[in-house]
Amino acid sequence: MPRIRVLEGIAGADFSWAPGDVVEVTDEEAASWADGYRAVLATEQDGPPAADGAAASHLLPVVVGEDGQPLEVLNADLEETDPPEGADGGTSWVRWSVTVRLPVPAAGGGQAPEDEDEADPADLENTVPEQDVFDPCEHTNRQVLAYLDTVGEQEALRVFAAEAAGENRAGIAKMRDQVLEAARRRDGAAGGTQSEAEKAADYSRGGGGEPAPETRDW
Repeated sequence: MPRIRVLEGIAGADFSWAPGDVVEVTDEEAASWADGYRAVLATEQDGPPAADGAAASHLLPVVVGEDGQPLEVLNADLEETDPPEGADGGTSWVRWSVTVRLPVPAAGGGQAPEDEDEADPADLENTVPEQDVFDPCEHTNRQVLAYLDTVGEQEALRVFAAEAAGENRAGIAKMRDQVLEAARRRDGAAGGTQSEAEKAADYSRGGGGEPAPETRDW
């Protein structure tokens, strides 16, 4: 049977040949491999072939992924290379060139992680918007007193404090005791369902409120 001398690393499913190996093959295999690049026909000076027709000392490499599972090796070649720096120059050095099939990612594996800080649309729907706060400085005396006739004591105190820090109009300040007394009576009355904050927002939007404000001329 003809023999070939391997010039570059060749590997298959059940064989692996390194450069310099002398292998006994069939006539058809010799015609295929001995192309002057991968192998040439061996001569008597090339020595005897390997006992089993292949270089048993060279096995296909095992390649594993990050999960420790072996990957499918599609092709593996041994290539001659220069020795590492400081190594014995008389030794022949080769290295593997391996092609593997990567596993297909699981469905949904490429999706970006959900942003934990992203607000849930359902939560946004249930969010209560901030209500407008009545600012006495933006209204006339009559409008301020009319508003004070619709709120409780706490809201009335807030409005008087804002008025004192802003316009501080005498026509409003002199009504403080009367307004607060009426506000306390409203706080103690039963049957009211509209909160003070709702009344403030309603009035600031021009919607008025219940009970209807008393009109005075100043």
